[in-house]
Amino acid sequence: MNNRQYSFSRLRHTATAVSKKLAPAALRRFFKTPLATEQNLLVVSLLLVLGILLLGLKGYQNNLGNRETTQQIDHTRQVLLDAERISTAVKDLELGVRGYVITGDYTFLGPFYTTQQSVFTRIKNLKALCADNPAQQARLDQLRKNLQQKLAFLEQCISIRKKEGTQAAENYIIANAVVNKQGFLDLTIDAIKADESRTLAARKEAGIRSNDIFSKINFFLASLLVMLVIAATYILWKNTQTTTHARRQLEDNRQLLQAIIDNASSIIYVKDVYGRFTLVNKQFEKTYNTSFEAVAGKTVFDLNPEQFAMEFARNDARVLEQRSPTETEEQVPFNDETRHYYSIRFPLINRNDEVYGIAGISTDITDIILRQKIQQERDLVEQTLRTQEAERKEIGIELHDNISQLLASAKMMLDTALRNVERRDERLEKAREDVFTAINETRKLSHSLVSPISEKQPLTVAIEDLVKGLNMGTRIKTSVSFTGRKQINALDEKLTLTIYRIIQEQTHNIVKYAKAKQAKIDLAASETHFSLLIADDGIGFDVEKKGRGIGLQNICNRTEFYNGKMNIVSSPGNGCQLHIEIPLVAETAEA
Repeated sequence: MNNRQYSFSRLRHTATAVSKKLAPAALRRFFKTPLATEQNLLVVSLLLVLGILLLGLKGYQNNLGNRETTQQIDHTRQVLLDAERISTAVKDLELGVRGYVITGDYTFLGPFYTTQQSVFTRIKNLKALCADNPAQQARLDQLRKNLQQKLAFLEQCISIRKKEGTQAAENYIIANAVVNKQGFLDLTIDAIKADESRTLAARKEAGIRSNDIFSKINFFLASLLVMLVIAATYILWKNTQTTTHARRQLEDNRQLLQAIIDNASSIIYVKDVYGRFTLVNKQFEKTYNTSFEAVAGKTVFDLNPEQFAMEFARNDARVLEQRSPTETEEQVPFNDETRHYYSIRFPLINRNDEVYGIAGISTDITDIILRQKIQQERDLVEQTLRTQEAERKEIGIELHDNISQLLASAKMMLDTALRNVERRDERLEKAREDVFTAINETRKLSHSLVSPISEKQPLTVAIEDLVKGLNMGTRIKTSVSFTGRKQINALDEKLTLTIYRIIQEQTHNIVKYAKAKQAKIDLAASETHFSLLIADDGIGFDVEKKGRGIGLQNICNRTEFYNGKMNIVSSPGNGCQLHIEIPLVAETAEA
């Protein structure tokens, strides 16, 4: 673990500890108050509401019962009244006919014809009123039948009186005395009245009982409500005492928590879901040179430049969306100076599992980053010196083991040719070949030290030239391909040279150690990434057992300088593949 990771680990541990103190579950425990009193009051309140509802329901039911009883009583009285009217109408019919038979005066028949039209209507209405009483229906049907018979008899009397005179009509009446008598109609009407009278008495009795039961229930419920009100008053008084105590404790805890927040060296704040500040600590006020009163209700756009405020708002939105803590490194400009902060944000969630805000803890890590940059620069210088020393060593080995040997061989051949004339030409030719070979090796060595890419030469052309030289100077058949040639040629000059050196270093390793027949080089670039693959079909090696040599270490160092990644895939007898990935946007800019 490097210094930066160690420093961030300590910061994360400290910030997480503070965030746990601010977490909703901890806050609930921190401000916890007894809920027994509130629960009891809630139960009593529910009982009060239930009792009132029950009392109202019972009163409504009793009112409906009384209304129904009143309607039934009115119905019964109406039936009795209609029955009495039918009885009176029948008598009027008989009196009218009797007066006409005796006197012959047609004026007596006026009520007869009038009543005749209405009496059946009354029976029909009465039958509708007694629709729920089959016995009454049967009596009314019988009454209608008897009344029709009676009316037929009276009409016959009127007809005989008109045609044959008074004596004939009287004789007809005497001959039909059974029909003439009112009794058979009165019996039916009296039965109807008697039945309705009994129903009326029963309904009155039921109404009295219902009212009596309602009075008792009403008294019981009213007494229960009074007791519940007394209990609620007591519980409310006790709850007031508990609430007062809880408020004092809550205020003490709030002051304690505020003291912890205010004395923290990190910036601590709380926002609502709309990004408005609802709480800040003293360090926040000191850093922004403001006060809580001036910050409350404002957003990051009111305190920071838009570019930085947008980044903060995106980080807040990510916390709300993911409903989980996030850790980010942020930059904030203060007085023409950019400060770096390590920020932890976490959502505030209530008991209903709803996010109602965001809390954040930001720790100033500017000094840590500066120290790390200084250390990185030192490491880079040290690595550069090591690389230079390794390259010098490799050059020295090349000069000693190759060029020096060739020159020494040429000198020996020249000395021998000068002292011995035999085979002089053969020795001079061998010396010439050694000198020529030494010159070529020197040229190759100088080319490897000097940048092979001119300012106007594209990287793809330089690599093609390198591959062409490999195919001409070695037995290895090497191919090259490009994906995104335009992006490859548009790379930064330093990165271009680094890529070329990596290819040069790895192809040198292939030629020197791989014993390969074929090799391929694939380059690909997009707007965000560059990738390089160098593969061969040589003897390979065990990656786990064989450590990185100078060449591979140089490749690794060049790659890591651009925040890239190097991966080697190889095994004995299966060749070797070198993968290089280098970011071209955010990661490179950060480096």
